Amino acid sequence: MVILIAGMLVTFASLSVSNSSDKQLETEAKRVVSLMRYAADEAIMNSREIILKVEKQKYSFVVPGADNTFVDLGESDPIFRARELPEHMFFEGDIDGEKLVFEEKRDKEAEPDSGKVGIFSSGELTPFNISLMQEDGVGYDLAGEFNGTIEFLGKTEKQ
Repeated sequence: MVILIAGMLVTFASLSVSNSSDKQLETEAKRVVSLMRYAADEAIMNSREIILKVEKQKYSFVVPGADNTFVDLGESDPIFRARELPEHMFFEGDIDGEKLVFEEKRDKEAEPDSGKVGIFSSGELTPFNISLMQEDGVGYDLAGEFNGTIEFLGKTEKQ
């Protein structure tokens, strides 16, 4: 009887942890979409381009700077601060038809691989299909179209 009860407790605990990480993943995916929509409004109102820079486990908003550099928008506006994903989450997908590929860099000083979604002052943006995934194959899909539409598409499961 004790073994049966202990087994049930372990089962419920693992389901609770799984549901918690799924909820955290969904919340983060919705946050990315909300921030992108806000950035689109900011780009139009301030007549400037904003770029969503996506790394494997991090994303940030930058603006073009001098000499082909980027300036972190989070330095002047905390809403757009860079965000690190929890260890079990990562991005995958494509931006403008190019698959996101993140490789480990041997040189720690090297710029990490990233994808860039342009959010333009005209209301247009670089088309993308991105998934915010976790290691068990559960993810949430996000999409953007050239006309400026940004959507949260919902849950997906990949093998």
